[in-house]
Amino acid sequence: MRKAIAGDNECLKDLPRAKVTLAMHICRGNSRSRWSAEGSYDSIAERLFGALDVDVFLLEYDTQRAGGFEPLRLVPRGKSVVLGLITSKEGKLESQDDLLRRIDEAARYVPIENLAASPQCGFASVAAGNLLSMDDQWRKLELVVVSARKVWG
Repeated sequence: MRKAIAGDNECLKDLPRAKVTLAMHICRGNSRSRWSAEGSYDSIAERLFGALDVDVFLLEYDTQRAGGFEPLRLVPRGKSVVLGLITSKEGKLESQDDLLRRIDEAARYVPIENLAASPQCGFASVAAGNLLSMDDQWRKLELVVVSARKVWG
């Protein structure tokens, strides 16, 4: 992991940081509604959050396979976290109450002003896309917007 973080930082080092917000999505697989990795962020959190020179971490938290929010305690002040709470792998719509509760849980570790919410990944990592309809995708995006307005105004 040290080499991967060093490689990412090397690629990013010459970007005009005053003009660019750098974000990194930590992907756990997203091809045709399948995933390839599971487990909490505990084992990588300290190195990832402490050494990767980005402003924003986009993390998948759409299922229990991502673990809890406790590793977020290691996110340095001033950095932000986008909580990928909405799955892009299936059409079933998440409960807004559950989303709001989970955002509140994450805010115990990262200040609410440094949090955001989104789908956990894109709706298509390959041309064929994931196994949900266009209507499902729009409903999920609408849920993100409505929920974000309730939390952040």
